[in-house]
Amino acid sequence: MKALSLIKFCNLNLGFFEYEKIIQKLFLLDLMDIFKCKYLKHENEEIIGFCLNQKCSGATQYCYKCLNSTHSAHFNDCIRFAEIIKIINESIQVYNQLRQQLKEITKQLENLLEETFKKMDQEIKTLENMAQQLINMDYLTFKSQIHILIEFYSKENENYRQKQLTQLNNIHKAIQNMVSVQTQKDTQFNSNGHKNAIIIVEINQQTDSQQSFNMQEVSQLVNEGVALRKINKYQEAIEQFDKAISINPKYYSAYYNKGLALNNFQKYQEAIECYDKVISNHPKDYDAWNNKGKQNCSTLYFRFCFFYSFDSIRVLRKLNKYQEAINCYDNAISINPNGDDVWNNKGYALLHLNKYQEAIKCYDKAISINPKFDAAWNNKAIALKHLNKYYEAIECYDKAISITPKFDAIWNNKGMALKKLNKYQEAIECYDKAISINPNDDDAWNNKGSALFNLNKYQEAIKCFDKAISINPNDDAVWSNKGLALHMLKKYKDAIFCYDKALAFNITSLRLQRKADSLLELGNKYEAKQNYLEALQKGSNEKNYIQKQLSKL
Repeated sequence: MKALSLIKFCNLNLGFFEYEKIIQKLFLLDLMDIFKCKYLKHENEEIIGFCLNQKCSGATQYCYKCLNSTHSAHFNDCIRFAEIIKIINESIQVYNQLRQQLKEITKQLENLLEETFKKMDQEIKTLENMAQQLINMDYLTFKSQIHILIEFYSKENENYRQKQLTQLNNIHKAIQNMVSVQTQKDTQFNSNGHKNAIIIVEINQQTDSQQSFNMQEVSQLVNEGVALRKINKYQEAIEQFDKAISINPKYYSAYYNKGLALNNFQKYQEAIECYDKVISNHPKDYDAWNNKGKQNCSTLYFRFCFFYSFDSIRVLRKLNKYQEAINCYDNAISINPNGDDVWNNKGYALLHLNKYQEAIKCYDKAISINPKFDAAWNNKAIALKHLNKYYEAIECYDKAISITPKFDAIWNNKGMALKKLNKYQEAIECYDKAISINPNDDDAWNNKGSALFNLNKYQEAIKCFDKAISINPNDDAVWSNKGLALHMLKKYKDAIFCYDKALAFNITSLRLQRKADSLLELGNKYEAKQNYLEALQKGSNEKNYIQKQLSKL
């Protein structure tokens, strides 16, 4: 309005360019008024920067007096104009560097794939020629090349091809994850998310007090580390993060990303130390608290796997790591109560403390925030299964499947719930679905075998157990299951061989009892007796049955 009123006094005979300059100056006056402080007692003070604190309830722009009053509690989050421009330029530079690195990686991948295709074309041509030689009955020429077919037919070659496909799938997933993460960052960029604020505050602190640090080099090292972690080169990634930290020990993004890489290495305690480093300087960092909680759960899971053969469930509970994880999740929730992942993670920790009802509440919270969170639906179903609420669990599995129908683990879990309801045929259909999605899902093969066993289809069950063993020969439960199926077919020697395999991994009273049953059928009474007695020492729940068997000896 001020600009329009003043234009009326302009000389109408002025040239076009002079007239345009006057308009620009007048609008600039309006803009200058906008960038004056509006708070009482320091009205019309010049605005000198913006506050980037996420929880600040005041105006984002601030003058010098605001800095010492309204924004005094988060002084370091107030960034001056010149520094904001510098941060933007540095961010642009980092993006350009990353873009160039991605271009180089893309080119290398293209070259590698081109070479692979050429080699495949040559092999196809050779095999086509061999087929033609057989058609033409040119057996001598065919025989001279038979080694090619033998190599191609071999199990090792098949495994190599499978490994290649797995590696390519991993690369594809890594690229998908990278795109997904970048998309999420793009949607958060304009909202000044907490992570961006941390980086900005870090750069601001470094500029004020540590100008000597080469921020460009540190940023580049961290970006290189992130790229290496994405392609599963965790050790190399950690080395890059360590270099960044050695240059600037206060660049906390390096600690955060190093923690992620250490997690991939199953070095959970070291990962926790990295997150603690971030938390010590940024106690309101949601991601750091959330990831620290996950590491506590991972530490417990890793120890569970390591000590499983020593019946360590009681030991793990004494470690109390799940409770530590819950404390971390609660801190993350206090910072951001709308994070669906942290509610799901807290539910996971509660699930392992056998607090199923509390876990379900957490999963419900995650689902209320994100109704399409397939993992939360799946985990809720697992908790319901523990409460013997199988029908409700199946409903949750169905919900998860409707969101992600290509998730083999959910089909497998639904099958186990149906098996608990003695719906063996429906369970088998679920296991078949899981196997069609992931033919290397050894759990699905084992569970299908168990369901077939319940239908007295022992021979078919053994085929499933064999498939599971070929994928994972160290799964003691599958060896035990196969042993029982062989026993039912009266193949007692083969059954004992399988029980011995299972017992080599984990000695349980049930396996000792089953081995004794097979030994007794073979007339080996002495060894049968020894195994029955050992089963009793292990605390068998089948004491009456074992005593009855011992009476026969």
